[in-house]
Amino acid sequence: MLGVFWSFLRPLLLFGVLYLVFSVFVRFDIPNYALYLLLGIILWNFFEEATNLALSNIEGKAAVIKKVAFPRTIVVLSATVTAFISLLFNFVVFLLFFAFSDLSLSIKTALLIIYLVALFFIALGTNYFLTALYAKFRDVKTIWEVLLRIAFWLTPIIYTLSIVPQKFHSWVYLNPLTRVIQYSREAIIENRVSNLDGILALILMTATIFIFGYFVFRARARYFAEEL
Repeated sequence: MLGVFWSFLRPLLLFGVLYLVFSVFVRFDIPNYALYLLLGIILWNFFEEATNLALSNIEGKAAVIKKVAFPRTIVVLSATVTAFISLLFNFVVFLLFFAFSDLSLSIKTALLIIYLVALFFIALGTNYFLTALYAKFRDVKTIWEVLLRIAFWLTPIIYTLSIVPQKFHSWVYLNPLTRVIQYSREAIIENRVSNLDGILALILMTATIFIFGYFVFRARARYFAEEL
């Protein structure tokens, strides 16, 4: 029960602090900023939770991995699915906020399914890659925590892309999470569809991350029993 409660409370606490700072003290002139910020935090929080949980799982299940023969991919998949279930719970909270706004859902909102599926496989592919390295190099977890903090501020979660100079947009969009968050906001809050080239680029990036991470994991899984 506490775990379920915390899955709601954690993103809401972060949302509350950031909303207070960036809507009262440092104001961003962004329509429906509360929804804009909350959606970004919920999507980011899933990715962060999924990767941290996968790293904890591969270490916590070391005794089982050493003694029982089973597909090692299950350990990583279960962590990602668990985080995704938390994401769905958090979306219930977002919809409650949305219901009290002056916005309404449209057929374009259905695109969110594509973006959530892409986000799931981005996290899963990243988890495969990270856990494959973590089995041998324990410093990966510490380094990843630092990289997550940097990536949080480089991803347009708190701010909008319009404040980023145009010449840097192509670099910002190299981050697949930027595309997922930005396109999700466009579909739900702005009621418009992103350009098809951007959506296709997101699908291609998702497939690349997942396939690369999966094959790195498969190549190193045979050594887990020794390294863990």
